[in-house]
Amino acid sequence: MVECSDPRLMEKYMKKYGIREKFSTPDLPFRLYRYEVGEMMNVLHPQEQYLKFLVSGCVAVEKIESDGTTKLLFEEKAFSFFGEAEICGHSFSDHSHEVLETAYCIELPLEPFRKILWSDIKFMQYLVTRMSESIFYATFAFETFSDDTETRLLKYIQNCPGQTVSGMELTAKRLRCSRRQLQRIVSKLVD
Repeated sequence: MVECSDPRLMEKYMKKYGIREKFSTPDLPFRLYRYEVGEMMNVLHPQEQYLKFLVSGCVAVEKIESDGTTKLLFEEKAFSFFGEAEICGHSFSDHSHEVLETAYCIELPLEPFRKILWSDIKFMQYLVTRMSESIFYATFAFETFSDDTETRLLKYIQNCPGQTVSGMELTAKRLRCSRRQLQRIVSKLVD
């Protein structure tokens, strides 16, 4: 993780995604950070301490099981917001955010701004909207979770660029199955 000191790059992302317009509080100390592939975004800057706007790149959000294995929950691409549950006092310490593509995040430290943000009407409206979207997408993901692996693969292929799957390891992780199981299904579908 590296703090980016280029004010033009920061301003480009602030304007592109209308980040300042999500707040009625002026002069919040936003900072731009770059995370490289493989870094864990929520280790150096935990969500409990920072609001994060992913403005470029891709991040895998994974649940860490009690036995140490991880399960991919979803991937987030720009534009994404992290921290809506944490600002409300909930912690997802059993989740990791691994950078899949070089990512840029605009971040705001929560302390000493937590009380100010709770009084910021624009931000509260944005927060409620984001939370309702999260609930909607979590419900949708839960509905498709019960599909068999072949059905999940076919749905996944529909959303791939050119309906082409690349990278068996990552695809298996995305579909919550083993690489071997995925290879069997792909072979069956090809036959």
